[in-house]
Amino acid sequence: MVQKLAQKAMTDHKYLTHAYIGAAVAAILIRYVASVGKPGVFDLILALIAACAIVGAYLSVARSNANASLKAGTIVGAAVVAGLCFYIVSLLV
Repeated sequence: MVQKLAQKAMTDHKYLTHAYIGAAVAAILIRYVASVGKPGVFDLILALIAACAIVGAYLSVARSNANASLKAGTIVGAAVVAGLCFYIVSLLV
């Protein structure tokens, strides 16, 4: 049953899965860039990548063929995942 759900997540709802990944990557990058004492060009590039990941997450949800309630749940879930990643990285940095 778990394999069946994983298969569905990677085929039918792959765009929704991309939203979770994009939110996690953006949160990790933003937290790292926020902790840098003297930001440079590399940190600017990381911040721009994080912004693109956030926009990409929302666009991938919009591109999905799922119904509206599943899309809304994905946005909320991605925000929770991003918050957790932000908190975990803040403990490490």
